[in-house]
Amino acid sequence: MFETVRMLHVSCVVLALLLFVWRGWRSWQERPIRQVLWRRIIPDSVDTLLLLSGLSMMFMLGQYPFAEGWITLKLALVLIYILLGFVAFRLSHSLRVRRASWLGALVVFVSIVSVARLHEVGVF
Repeated sequence: MFETVRMLHVSCVVLALLLFVWRGWRSWQERPIRQVLWRRIIPDSVDTLLLLSGLSMMFMLGQYPFAEGWITLKLALVLIYILLGFVAFRLSHSLRVRRASWLGALVVFVSIVSVARLHEVGVF
């Protein structure tokens, strides 16, 4: 069961990154995806599935935030990623702020993957 959830999680990570880059590229070209409903729903659905599968693995392994430093860091980075994505795609009207938020979110995404792969706080 754990391996199935893990594979789902890893698949969602790859898909979430691809969709995030696609949305950012569209925004960078000043062609946001807000007009078409399915283009908004699919990335949000993948992100939700990613979060749920991550939480499921956390409970399956019995490793919880504040007990395990790397999970605490990973969840803090996820919150920062969500905030930057929100600014990049929904909150800001400034093209410069949207672009900076998008690039910052990509850096945070890479940090999340690094922490998740190595299970160490020191890699950040």
